[in-house]
Amino acid sequence: MSRYRACAIHVGISLAIFAVILWMIVGVWYPGFFFETDGGWQGIRLLFLVDVVLGPTLTLIVFKAGKPGLKFDLSAIAFAQTLALTGGLWVVHDERPLALVYVDGQFFSLSRHDYAEAKVDVPDLGAIPGPYPKRVEVALPDDPIEQSEIRSRMLRSNVPLRLLTDHYVPFTPSEQTLADAFDTKVLEERDQEHHQLARWVAAHGGTLDDYRFFPYGARYRFAFIGYRAATRECVGILDIAAPNAPERAG
Repeated sequence: MSRYRACAIHVGISLAIFAVILWMIVGVWYPGFFFETDGGWQGIRLLFLVDVVLGPTLTLIVFKAGKPGLKFDLSAIAFAQTLALTGGLWVVHDERPLALVYVDGQFFSLSRHDYAEAKVDVPDLGAIPGPYPKRVEVALPDDPIEQSEIRSRMLRSNVPLRLLTDHYVPFTPSEQTLADAFDTKVLEERDQEHHQLARWVAAHGGTLDDYRFFPYGARYRFAFIGYRAATRECVGILDIAAPNAPERAG
């Protein structure tokens, strides 16, 4: 067997493994727009490099039919590739978004790292209906005094309201939610050069008045999430840079 054939066999095996990994990343860990906004592309590039490039390249370099110790070399390559792939998978899995959190008219996607960085316990979201990332809302008290106390406490502790995990409830768009949407006129002013709003309407139908948009902060993107007003259905991402506005203090 030539080294090129050995390399081709290794590539075929690696591609089969990578197909399973790709399905996990796109379909389970980073579904929908999270793939673009939270590191799905970065994870795929990392794992492709490890799985499909690194291992077969090493096989191409060391393989020579009849070479003494060839079995050991190939075993070492397989072990190194498996070790690197396991490490890469752990990183991609650990950085996946756990929750899409709504608070104060804005959405944020949060990973395990976001909670750990703020020294907040990672919440158990198993009771929240639906697949991951879970759609949750920070439900603050209606009483203005109680709400102000919570906001002041979080501000003093330098922990943003989106990490107020003991106030998480399942997110369901309400009339008040739609009323808190970003001002469309301001969006139009921000979009004068790129015409993303026109592309959005052309892609999804209706008119601009049929949608409500909310600032969205993610690991790799500040954009807007669009909802259809009539059905309160999340449509997707509007690629206009959202303002990174600080949260209200009370």
